Amino acid sequence: MATTPPPGMPPDWPASRQSRWAVPFSRFLLFLVCRYRVVGKENLPEPPYLVVSNHMSYFDIPAMNIPVPFGTVGLAARKYRGTWMQPLFELYSVLWVTQFSADHEALKSGIKVLKGGVPLAIAPEGTRSRTGKLIEGRPGVAFIATRTNVPIVPGAVWGTEKILKRPRPLVTARFGKPFRLPEGRAKGDQLDEYTERIMCAIAALLPEQYHGHYAGNPLIEEMAKIVC
Repeated sequence: MATTPPPGMPPDWPASRQSRWAVPFSRFLLFLVCRYRVVGKENLPEPPYLVVSNHMSYFDIPAMNIPVPFGTVGLAARKYRGTWMQPLFELYSVLWVTQFSADHEALKSGIKVLKGGVPLAIAPEGTRSRTGKLIEGRPGVAFIATRTNVPIVPGAVWGTEKILKRPRPLVTARFGKPFRLPEGRAKGDQLDEYTERIMCAIAALLPEQYHGHYAGNPLIEEMAKIVC
């Protein structure tokens, strides 16, 4: 499917264009299935920046899309292209990515989005957590962050895992204060170290029962002093 670039963007803009119906659809959908609140929206800086968040449910997408600027680009798994879900994903501005692989084209596209002045939203875990808790993060976000030197805004969403299981559960989308990683071309162990720092920043915003893979990590307390 051809990509239509937003106004002012080059013809080779890598992301799909967000529909004007994306936010109204998101608000209406969440109104039907949950009680929704946003905490910390004031922590979103001027673009460009990276939003990083946990991922437990398809409902995370509308919950995290409503507070961020219109046209913020997210990542969507390429396996959904050509399925009935593709039009739903393409209500939003998305880059298609191959999960669980070193998708170099997607990494380059993410860097291009940020250098174009547009926020980029990524779930570092790379997939929905089936445990309802944090799973181990993947290094793609740290790779992009260290090559663009943009602020990283940690986000957290919880309660979405209860949607359709309980009547209108409370869903919270929370944003912390931005932080940065050292600029450079981090790789290997350094990328792993930065990824752990990013994931612990997300954990610092979540209730403790969601810490999962990072439960008890001393970096959570350290990052809480920065992002909370």
